[in-house]
Amino acid sequence: MPRSNRPRRSKGNREEEPLDLTGARLGFKRTEVKRGVAYSVQSTPGNNEDSTKTWTCPHCFIEIRVGTAHVVAWDETRGVETRRHFHTGCWAKFQGPLL
Repeated sequence: MPRSNRPRRSKGNREEEPLDLTGARLGFKRTEVKRGVAYSVQSTPGNNEDSTKTWTCPHCFIEIRVGTAHVVAWDETRGVETRRHFHTGCWAKFQGPLL
């Protein structure tokens, strides 16, 4: 008889803990190095309470509207004052310094 690869269920009534998806929704902060400069990078869904808020991507200079998923990056040395919003694809191509 062939072996079954299905997991066996336990007979106990064990409750599973709910998943915490907060980090996935807000984006995980990570560090990326481009041309010797360390950047803090965080993905964002682009949702904001202010529906009139828009950003301009410094790579392609096209507007990023509210609700559009994108990347926020800033220079770790100079701090959050250098924070910029990029389209996800534009950040992957970006190689210059944040001005």
